[in-house]
Amino acid sequence: MATHLSNICLKMPDVKIVAVYDSVEEQASKMASQMKCVRCAKASEIFESSDVQAVIVATPNYTHKEYTIAALEKGKHVFCEKPMALRIEDCDAMVDAAERSRLTLMVGHVMRFYSGCAFVKQVLEDGEVGRPIIGNVSRTGWVEVGAWARSWRRSKEACQNSLFESAIHEIDLIRWFMGDVESVQAYGSNFMHPELDYDDCSLALIRFKSGALCTFESGYAFRMGDHRVRVNGTEGAINIDFGSSSAKMITKEGHERVEPLITEEPYTAELRHFFECIKDGRRPLTDGREGRKAVEIAEAINRSAETGKSIRIE
Repeated sequence: MATHLSNICLKMPDVKIVAVYDSVEEQASKMASQMKCVRCAKASEIFESSDVQAVIVATPNYTHKEYTIAALEKGKHVFCEKPMALRIEDCDAMVDAAERSRLTLMVGHVMRFYSGCAFVKQVLEDGEVGRPIIGNVSRTGWVEVGAWARSWRRSKEACQNSLFESAIHEIDLIRWFMGDVESVQAYGSNFMHPELDYDDCSLALIRFKSGALCTFESGYAFRMGDHRVRVNGTEGAINIDFGSSSAKMITKEGHERVEPLITEEPYTAELRHFFECIKDGRRPLTDGREGRKAVEIAEAINRSAETGKSIRIE
């Protein structure tokens, strides 16, 4: 992801990659060569450099808090890949650091920059399908752990689970579409991946503050997986099908409209938004507070699965 984001930056006329750091020296050297930039021996060298205005944190999940706060405290704007962090208190510390420094903090919830997702958001805001009442979300599939068995992704402490590693995108989307969450009731289990120390299947029922409900499923134990986000309203429904890469709206009168899920490379749109927010002093669409809310929901789902109790989100 760091390489992909950096390659996008290289194509932007007003952006320059100044330096790169990776704890794996071979990786850092390779990337520095590709980007024609300085390879730093320590992350702190990037944060302390007077040539650096902004930092992209595209590192393992458990390091996001450390690097983001260090960069902000040294006066750098930060784009932090999802998930924002693995604990709500870490998110709070990151938000506090951004607000103290008055610098831009943006979290990489790139699906908000899919044209089809923006279409759905507009449909909902315009009331074309009425009031959202029932959502259905699935981000499921089968994963052969393979190299994961030797990486940070096998550890709950470093990764959490699929809710944080992949489905955090859909958690962010459904809250963006249907509003803030009131409570969750969830179940989880590790059925097929003993080499992982966390659940490979998570099922949840989400209740929103509006009274709307949503079923949510995520995990790596599904031999026949699915990837979709659906919202049923009082006057119609919308469906995002990631398999066919389309977003569809249907009204109670039978009117249909189908839009492509992606019309512009979404990571390009996302990074352009980040740099524009830095220049204009605007709050990013996916700022630290938005990133925090997604983590809060994922954390509540895990806590409900562990305790068997419904978790209320204050």
